[in-house]
Amino acid sequence: MDANSVEGGALGTGRNIHGISPSIIGLGIGFCAVLPGLGVLTVEDLKRVNLLPVFFVASALGMGEVLNQTKALSLLTNFVFAWMEPLLSNVFVTTIVLYWTGFVYHFFLASEISMLATSMPLLMNFAKAHNFNPLLLGMIWSFAAGGKIFVYQSAVMMVGYSYGYFEARDLLRIGFCLTVIESIILMLLVAFYWPVIGIR
Repeated sequence: MDANSVEGGALGTGRNIHGISPSIIGLGIGFCAVLPGLGVLTVEDLKRVNLLPVFFVASALGMGEVLNQTKALSLLTNFVFAWMEPLLSNVFVTTIVLYWTGFVYHFFLASEISMLATSMPLLMNFAKAHNFNPLLLGMIWSFAAGGKIFVYQSAVMMVGYSYGYFEARDLLRIGFCLTVIESIILMLLVAFYWPVIGIR
């Protein structure tokens, strides 16, 4: 562990004392790491870093905030939940409807982080208002974020795609097959295994 990370950790945990946000401290430590003379990171080190995944995650989180500020997110989620409500009748239909609705919802919010961060609180309110188990709906919705058929849906896939070993159509074909398999396995788990461990 180097001195910068120790100092950064000490500063980050002392927020009650100095009142500086940990994110500002992290940016400051990162800035200090690239200052000439300290020798922690050189210009050559920075040239080798692929910053596109960083920008992708930032833009995905920013898109969630833009949708929230413009009220487009509430319009989208209200439509989605109003459409789902009459279909949530039994465990099999509920699982399929929630999973595939979450899968389609994921198209509009590229990153699973922003997808879950913007929709999960609304889903929990929906579950409580309609006497559903919030844990059950939340778990199914979280698994729906795992189904991906486009590169833009995950920063991890963007990094893998950047190496050029697979094409977008490969991901579309394999991703869709895996998504279908995941939904079938999830439906069986929700129906038969989750009640055994207390999730009903």
